[in-house]
Amino acid sequence: MRGFRSLRLPALAAVFLFACLPAFAAGQMGIVLLHGKTGTPNQMNKLAAALTAAGYDVDVPELCWSKNRIFDKSFSDCLLEVDAAVARLKAKGAARIVVAGVSQGAMGAFGYGATRDGLAGVIGMAPAADPVKMAKYPGLAGGIAKAKSLIASGQGNAPVELDDIITGGKEAAVKTTANIFMSFHDPAAPIATVQNLAADVLPGEKAPVLWVAGARDPSQTIAPQAYSSLPGNPLNHYATVDADHGGTPDASGDAVIAWLKTLP
Repeated sequence: MRGFRSLRLPALAAVFLFACLPAFAAGQMGIVLLHGKTGTPNQMNKLAAALTAAGYDVDVPELCWSKNRIFDKSFSDCLLEVDAAVARLKAKGAARIVVAGVSQGAMGAFGYGATRDGLAGVIGMAPAADPVKMAKYPGLAGGIAKAKSLIASGQGNAPVELDDIITGGKEAAVKTTANIFMSFHDPAAPIATVQNLAADVLPGEKAPVLWVAGARDPSQTIAPQAYSSLPGNPLNHYATVDADHGGTPDASGDAVIAWLKTLP
């Protein structure tokens, strides 16, 4: 009986340690959530609450493509604000960082993941950017042409109104500069279209990737093809949720948390 008990105690200790591991791991991980274009941090409230309840530290910055700020900084300068969010999480004790975004924020998350070292993971929910064919969006096409002309004439940093696509595919003017506008919309920019993303950004991802696509989101028809351009990583995962484009972050909680638990 004494030998049996001596074997049981280490086994019970191992079971206890394993049971405590998910909570410990969650507490050591911080998640930066990047909202979509013309959105606000509130867009991520449901997902942020689910992650917080699961034990993760969360930071949801207001980005330069928000409703209130669009576009007050270039894309590369926007990513410096993600650096600041990462620093805040690390200051709170997060040893591992995941950057996640929706729509334009997903493009930002992928851009960040391809240019930064040391991330534990990158999550793109409903990644979306400019259409490849501009025929349906003459305003955006005109905005790009006007921005190119201003840059060519040395006026790239002058404040100007340029037509853009905003929430729901509507066209509206944004006040920015031509240089900032083109950092997002130049047809050659790596994050201008999902096709560019697949060619120029995704192959350079340095961390495992979770791609979440809404089953009722037309923007995700190209998603499987784009996802296939990622570097081979056994922790990469493609998930589908029952949502349209705007509803994808709210529907992603279970898929995101399940994937986070697979990360070392």
